[in-house]
Formats: sequence, C-alpha cells, structure tokens
Amino acid sequence: MKKLVALIASVILLATASLPASAADVYFDPNVQYYNMDGSGTLFLWGIPEANGNALLANPDYGWPTETAIAAWYATILKAQELNLRVVISYNPVNFEIWYVARPRP
Repeated sequence: MKKLVALIASVILLATASLPASAADVYFDPNVQYYNMDGSGTLFLWGIPEANGNALLANPDYGWPTETAIAAWYATILKAQELNLRVVISYNPVNFEIWYVARPRP
C-alpha cells in the first residue's frame, strides 16, 4: 500500500512539474507605450507595468516566433496605432517572450 501511495504521489509531482508556463495577457497601447525593432528583426515592447521595466520581446533566432509572425505582429501594432486602438499581448512572464499579438480592439 505504501508503494502505491508513493507511486501516485510521484506521478502527481511529475505531472505538475512538467506543466507549461502560463501566459500573461496585457493591453498594449502603441499611442502611449513604446515599441521598436532592431536590425535583426527582434520586436521590443516597452512601458508595460507588469514587466517591471523590462521589454517584452519577440526574437526570431530561436525558431518561434518566425520572422513572418513578427512582421505580422508589427503590422498589427502599426494598424492599432493608426486607428487609435490597442492590442492584447500574450507573453511568458518568466522571460518576457511574446507569444502572440491579438487584433486591435477599443
């Protein structure tokens, strides 16, 4: 019986330890907050209070996000700025990597 309890406990521990990181979602207003891209195609988003002064970033060097995805996100941010809207940014709160940029919304 003790072996069964130990086995169940170890399975639960392993299952919870291997859960993926949860995402954080924030609104990004390009008319108020700052964004830029560097020469290598990395997108930086600045001025997000939840990031504690760090930039959220999307770097194409690691395979995801791709350069095409970053270009589409950048275009979405530009469109939101043009329409005086904001976008929802989903990112990893541990390393501040952007996971996606949602469509512009009021």
